[in-house]
Amino acid sequence: MEDLQLALTAARVDQKNFGLWLRSWQVGQILQALVTDRSPSGELVLRVGGQQITATADIPVQKGAVLALEVSSLTPTPILKVLSTPTQQGSQIDPLSAQLQRLVTRQGNISAPFASLAQAAAGNSLLALLGLRGDILAPIIRSLAGLDELLDPKQLRGRVRDSGLFLEPRLSQLGQSAERPLVLDLKANLLRLLQRANAAIQNIDEGSAKPPQLLADRSLLSGFRQQLEGALATISLNQLISSSVTEDGGGNLWVVHLPFHTPEGIYNLSLRISQDRDAPDQPPEQDEWRVVLDLSLPKLGTIEAELYLRNRRLSVVIYSERADTARFMDEQLQGLRDGLHSRGLEVSILRSHSGTRSADLVANPMSPGVDEQA
Repeated sequence: MEDLQLALTAARVDQKNFGLWLRSWQVGQILQALVTDRSPSGELVLRVGGQQITATADIPVQKGAVLALEVSSLTPTPILKVLSTPTQQGSQIDPLSAQLQRLVTRQGNISAPFASLAQAAAGNSLLALLGLRGDILAPIIRSLAGLDELLDPKQLRGRVRDSGLFLEPRLSQLGQSAERPLVLDLKANLLRLLQRANAAIQNIDEGSAKPPQLLADRSLLSGFRQQLEGALATISLNQLISSSVTEDGGGNLWVVHLPFHTPEGIYNLSLRISQDRDAPDQPPEQDEWRVVLDLSLPKLGTIEAELYLRNRRLSVVIYSERADTARFMDEQLQGLRDGLHSRGLEVSILRSHSGTRSADLVANPMSPGVDEQA
């Protein structure tokens, strides 16, 4: 996997919209980038989420290529890891490639629309403009997990189910069950909000009078609609990235973003869950599972974790960007080991590192967590 380092000037970072957009990135976030050009010096010019950025890289890509990228580091300079072989524009005309190119410039932060609704002043105005009463708003707010739900395996599984990743398959089964499975589905609720935002904007546009307040309302709604479209594009990209069982039975991949709320604000948990099997007829318990978890909180900074599981033998390596958080994690390792043992898991490796996962992989590509378990 190649790494792309963003070529950012101070003036570019200081641009209000660009700076806010860049600060919304989170380690572990998956982005899709369209290669729009390559400069004479070899830098790639990329279109990501409606913004143009340049990155230094030595990979053989041409204009029109679509890259799947992971945000592997944010400081001191953002680093993006190339996850997929680039698809050249025109080399494939299948619907998947076309859909990728349509979504690539629209992706955004999944948590952003909910953060806007949670803001006191702007949120109240949006709720009024969207006609969101308490009975309508309640299930939408419940789309966000509470921190306690992420700590409970059964509830976490339900939140993954409701992440929007499985919306369409669940829609096809809706008539076969008396359950109301879509009430908390993240993508379904974002689509409901988008429908209301479009209707509210249309009502303003169809009116003859355009007083200043009405124009301000339309601007507020347009910004919110852009956030909704960005969040939906990101979920759709996650659905395209996530693969079902391969033709040779090689495994599965799921990419999930789970917004959650705390008293301090709304944040995002990113999960990449992969299942590898050596042969199609291999027993499920012989499969190797790998989970990469990324989380950023104001009081703890960025925390990353890699987990490997096979035959109920588990290896866990935790990376904490901040040194004080790493010390805190070190103090919790024995309690974590005891908790894993209580669930019937044999802990092979359990380690805590100070720094980022990407930095550790660069320094030691065959890290113990990967080398001994894989």
